Amino acid sequence: MNEKENLEESQCFVLNIQKNWRTTYDAQVYITSLSVISNNDWNKLEQWINLHQDAFVYKLRRYYPMLSEDDIRIILLLRIDFNNAQITELFHILGSSFRIRRCRLKKKMNVTCESITDFIKSLHLE
Repeated sequence: MNEKENLEESQCFVLNIQKNWRTTYDAQVYITSLSVISNNDWNKLEQWINLHQDAFVYKLRRYYPMLSEDDIRIILLLRIDFNNAQITELFHILGSSFRIRRCRLKKKMNVTCESITDFIKSLHLE
């Protein structure tokens, strides 16, 4: 595939996301409807958040390069108001395992406040 075809495919992908997901709720409904979230689905969510939240994911990766893909995926879900129970279900893990992941995420991001969820929801990166 040449550069022009890649650009056209990318633009089509973005237009499709904008048409189908107008609100955070639309993204939540789509993600919760899946039994398994594919890499393509994660890419859709990432693109949607980048479009609607000032390139948040690009900036997140730049400011916190030590984050793993799973860390970023958890942050994306927290960013669109998924609760702990929903995330543990999507990742097929126990609540205790998710609490450990949240603690590790706080350390990686050097978060000193009590709630990583509140921190992520209010995070504005320049």
